[in-house]
Order: sequence, then C-alpha cells, then structure tokens
Amino acid sequence: MKTLSELSSTLREAKDQLAMPIIDMSRNTGLTAVTIRGLLAGKNDPRLSTLMTLADQLGLEVMLVPKALAASITAKPTAPAEVQSLVTAALARQGKQP
Repeated sequence: MKTLSELSSTLREAKDQLAMPIIDMSRNTGLTAVTIRGLLAGKNDPRLSTLMTLADQLGLEVMLVPKALAASITAKPTAPAEVQSLVTAALARQGKQP
C-alpha cells in the first residue's frame, strides 16, 4: 500500500465484507463516525493509533515489512466456499456435469 486511497480501499473492503455499520464501529472503537467515514473515504490522514484501532475492529493487522518482501505479500480475499447440493455432489462423484 502506497497511498491513502489504497489504504481506505482496503479498509472499506474489510468493512463491507463484515457488513458492519459505521455506528457499530464507532461504539466499539471509541472513534467518531465522522473520523471513520473520513478514513474509509480516504479523506483523513490517520494517526497510527487510530489506524491500528480501526484495523483491529475490522480484523486486520497493521504491519511493517521490508520493501523487498512487500511485492510478494498480497492480501487477496478468499472466496467463500461453494456449497454443492446433494445432487450436484453425487453427479460430480460419478464424473457427470449437472
């Protein structure tokens, strides 16, 4: 991450994935809703303690890594596991497509 825009995008994605309302985040963190909205919009340049608090609430960790390793570390969200129906699973075992 090199810009506030990238940082806010990562925070927004985590918030959206958790479907957590800003008011709940505010209550849980002690940060104002205005501060949280500004961070998620990329309009605020947060203090480190504020960023750590919000990241923790979203299940994220703030880390410093050597630049040489940063390119190889990419946080890609995992896709939810696909749930197969009993019929689809039985057909798959038989090597048939539904």
